[in-house]
Amino acid sequence: MNAPTDLRTVGWRLLRSSAFRLAALQAGLFALVALALFAITWWSVRGYVESQIRRSIRDETAEILATPANRLVAAVDEAIAQAPHGPYYYAVFTADGRKLTGDLKRVPDALGWGSIEEQQSRGDDNDIHLRVLAHTTRLADGRLLVVGRDRHSADELDELLEGSFLWAGIAAVLLALIGGVVSASAYLRRVEAIAAAAERIAGGELETRVELGARGDEFDRLAQSLNAMLERIQVLMEGVRQVSNDIAHDLRTPLTHLRQRLEAASRNATSTKEIRIAVERALVDVDDVLATFAALLRIAQIESRQRRAGFTMLDLSSLLASLADDFMPVFEDQERIFRTRIQSGVKVLGDGALLTQMFANLIENTLRHTPRGTHVDLILEAQAAGCSVVISDDGGGIPEAERVRVCRRFVRLDESRSTPGSGLGLALVVAVADLHDARMQLGDAQPGLRVQLDFLLANVAENGIEPRYAQF
Repeated sequence: MNAPTDLRTVGWRLLRSSAFRLAALQAGLFALVALALFAITWWSVRGYVESQIRRSIRDETAEILATPANRLVAAVDEAIAQAPHGPYYYAVFTADGRKLTGDLKRVPDALGWGSIEEQQSRGDDNDIHLRVLAHTTRLADGRLLVVGRDRHSADELDELLEGSFLWAGIAAVLLALIGGVVSASAYLRRVEAIAAAAERIAGGELETRVELGARGDEFDRLAQSLNAMLERIQVLMEGVRQVSNDIAHDLRTPLTHLRQRLEAASRNATSTKEIRIAVERALVDVDDVLATFAALLRIAQIESRQRRAGFTMLDLSSLLASLADDFMPVFEDQERIFRTRIQSGVKVLGDGALLTQMFANLIENTLRHTPRGTHVDLILEAQAAGCSVVISDDGGGIPEAERVRVCRRFVRLDESRSTPGSGLGLALVVAVADLHDARMQLGDAQPGLRVQLDFLLANVAENGIEPRYAQF
């Protein structure tokens, strides 16, 4: 019972669609163009036919005038006898308007060109209405010679043109409207598909994607952009969900220890010194928790991409060289070998403070998670489409199956849990790399870990090369 209602609803939405309105507008414009074309064509054809009729009348008049004056009436009678039913009509009138001969009943109102309309009988009791284009010539003796031709052929041509253009215009408008309905239906289906996907996503089905067609039209490009946006939103939502779970899990332990220490101090402390020691330990635990929250807030700020507004051209070569000079004494103190190969003159568009912190985190990881005697290499090389920064070591490395997971927040491998840290270092590196449209890859240095960051040079980015994002 709902089928007619559904059809009416679909039909109403179809008529209200932008595609149908555009098709109706195009049909109206086409009708106006067709009307203008008809007017121009009719004017041109009618003018041509009119000129041909006038020429033929002039020729016929010249032929009759070529006869002697005393045989003029006889020449007119002969012409009428040869074509008693037109298309030419003749008459000779005296100077005072009395008809001498001919098949026209009355003299025109003026000399030269004029039109005559009159009723004539064909002898079968059927009168016909004549519309004659006539030319009147005054002879030397004062008589008037009238030669005309029936406009019937011109009138038939007018009717033919009017009918042809009318039906052609109606057919064109109907075809345009039908095309509008068809195109509007196709557009409406694509829009409904996108709207349905958006409703499912709004309902919590974040894995839903807009279906792509095979035509590569604007809807497919829109679907690709929407799917990329939805992929990004899903990653961010999963990140938020993961952060919430990780905060609840990873901060529960230090907060529990904090509570236990304060509880033990309130129950067992017997002197001011013991209370002071307990408070100092509690402050250390609180500082660790606050540092963790500060790191989370910093990552969230970076992921919001608000820092891009302050990007400037940076000399990446100088930044890495300065950072290497700062860390060189630390490596020497911890009996590690730090080698650099930094190409000069490499510049990128970015935030100097964030890039410094990102590379510092990566270098500190080599200090924190490798044994003494480890070789660490820092390499900067310019490439055709950008530049590449590689930080590698010959330590224990990270198993391939864990390389994606360690870039998430609060993730620490078992062998790293004995070292200080909150598991947010690589997460911050990923956020900064993504902010700078850089691609980060964790690989095998055989042995050890190899971290590679590929940047786009500023001039390459300005030329419209698509940026590459890190996916973790």
